[in-house]
Amino acid sequence: MLSKPCLILFSCPGDGGDTTVYWRGETRHVKKDDPVVKLYGALDTAVTYAHKAANVLQRPQARIMRLVAFSLMELGFYIATGKAEYLDTATALYKRALKLVYAVAPDEPLRSWLVCASPECSAIDEARVWIRWAERRAVTLGEQAVAKLLNQLSNLVFEVMRTLPHIKYRHRDIR
Repeated sequence: MLSKPCLILFSCPGDGGDTTVYWRGETRHVKKDDPVVKLYGALDTAVTYAHKAANVLQRPQARIMRLVAFSLMELGFYIATGKAEYLDTATALYKRALKLVYAVAPDEPLRSWLVCASPECSAIDEARVWIRWAERRAVTLGEQAVAKLLNQLSNLVFEVMRTLPHIKYRHRDIR
């Protein structure tokens, strides 16, 4: 049985460029280019890439990225419902991931740009980029608490990148 029987009729809700979203416990009917839809899209993509990274990594990095993905999902629940318990859970998951990152973080300070030198590192970087994109969408909507946690999550993911093979890039004059 299809979860969307409208597929058979070739006529589904949203075909006209509009959709229904949940925002802070209320149902809204909006265009698909609405800032709320853009935030949900960026958040959904960030979750997908965090899980993708977790699927190609070994422990403890895989566990960290899974915690990041779950934190992002809880943020989505918070945005949809406005219930603080979801923001609290998202923050708690971030703190669990932070403990794991702290345990594996390199001892050396960062003195260059990082360029991923492995598919695993690149997968993490993709998640980081989408978390940043979601953060920008949250800022647009004035969602300060969400934006702050997204910023922290993207910084945490950057620290995970540092634990994997990468190229240290420094500017050099080319003449």
